Amino acid sequence: MNNRNDEKWLKPLKNRPDLEPNQIFAKELKKTLKEKQIIKRRNFSGLKMWVPVTAAILLFSIISMSYVTSNLDQGQQPVETETKETANVINPDFDALLAENPAYQQMYESVLKVTTIEKASKLVVHFFEALHVEDKEFLKNNVFFVANPEKEVDVLLDFYKGIDVKSIAVSELNESQAEPSLEIVFSYKQNNEEKLHHIHINYWDETTVEIYAPLDEYVPEVKNDLELNEVERVAYEEFKLEHDLEAIRTLEPISVAKLYLQANADGDQETSYALYTTREEYVMWSKEEDKKYWEKETRNPESYKEPFYGLGSGTFHQTNEYQGYISFRNQNGDMGFQMVKDENGVWKVAFMPIQ
Repeated sequence: MNNRNDEKWLKPLKNRPDLEPNQIFAKELKKTLKEKQIIKRRNFSGLKMWVPVTAAILLFSIISMSYVTSNLDQGQQPVETETKETANVINPDFDALLAENPAYQQMYESVLKVTTIEKASKLVVHFFEALHVEDKEFLKNNVFFVANPEKEVDVLLDFYKGIDVKSIAVSELNESQAEPSLEIVFSYKQNNEEKLHHIHINYWDETTVEIYAPLDEYVPEVKNDLELNEVERVAYEEFKLEHDLEAIRTLEPISVAKLYLQANADGDQETSYALYTTREEYVMWSKEEDKKYWEKETRNPESYKEPFYGLGSGTFHQTNEYQGYISFRNQNGDMGFQMVKDENGVWKVAFMPIQ
């Protein structure tokens, strides 16, 4: 109450000074006033507690807005908390693809040189990139599928899953004589395993270009790569005379294997046996026993080498100090030809060399 109201309310009391206030009423009034005062204090204490909290929240909001505004002014985007899914789409910047992967550059130039059609060359590069990023839509639109593209595209991606596109290398280009088509034989790594496969690029004209990607196990047509080169021929002729190991000491294991196959094709049993290892633990039969085997066999010099085509361009793997094998592939599948290094340091052919 203000003073004016108090005076108005107390005026009757002034006019009646003989009246005494009711003691019980006064006591109750005093108690009520004290309780209201305590409640007011409590409410005010709660208010005092929330004032600094509210001020802190307001200050934090001002600082945050200032930071975001500053980043936007500097061309920076605010950080997004949600992770966006990476789209499985090939990079449309073709020049960037070539710059980032030399294997693509080599593939593009090789195909362009044969077909002279830029669209065909670009399509081959985009095909491998689509396999890499799993761009299903691109593959469905640019690869020939026999029946159901929706299902077959998954089979194609599964076939090449884990391909290292930077390891791709052109091995062979074969033009079709019947139609405008180019077979591309290529090597690549898939899950750290060396592989060889092929695709076909069909180009009826510069606007109609399509990829055919067979998923069968690729078996290359291997030609005769067992003809002796000049160094091997000289060593072979010299070794035949007295089987002197010095004639073949400097030859690599693949060259020694070719000499052995040549001796068998020529029907030269003694030279053939002389090219077997002499390590005692690896000798399986004697020279005399070998002659008896030869007497029972009929050999065709023209066709004897055919099962070994591919060996000449194979790879030698040394497995320990004196053992190794030549890996190669032909129509018979993956082959291995075992070699043994004699005590004198010369590589020879193992008995029963084919694995």
